[in-house]
Amino acid sequence: MTHNGKLIIVADMGELKSYKVQLITETNRYHLELVNDIDYIEGRETMSETLSDERGRFGHESGDDHGSEHELEQRLIQQIADDISAFLADAAEDSCYLAFPAKHHKELTAALSDTAQKALAKNIAVDLVKCPVEDLLSHF
Repeated sequence: MTHNGKLIIVADMGELKSYKVQLITETNRYHLELVNDIDYIEGRETMSETLSDERGRFGHESGDDHGSEHELEQRLIQQIADDISAFLADAAEDSCYLAFPAKHHKELTAALSDTAQKALAKNIAVDLVKCPVEDLLSHF
């Protein structure tokens, strides 16, 4: 299987990275070039950090959740899906590999555009955001 020209997208609830795979003919090895690196600050904050303005907090959590955490997660998954769909708007079929953590993998995949879903050659439920770049391709 040739990986040359494929796009690798690895994401989690706090970050999205995409890499372009290029074959270096002189060495017959693949090189991954970083194309996009997006941080989702909301995905890294705790619920109390998101809801509080820091004024009036006296060392305790305030208020009840009332589904705010789930709503925030859904909104963030939709934002990530929209970003991936935008990257793959003009992509050919089977031209991309995607890795996203298992906890929200199905939700993310369902939120992708039809074009983005068709562009996925491989779609795995693994968190590879912190994976060393030289090891990424071995997962696909």
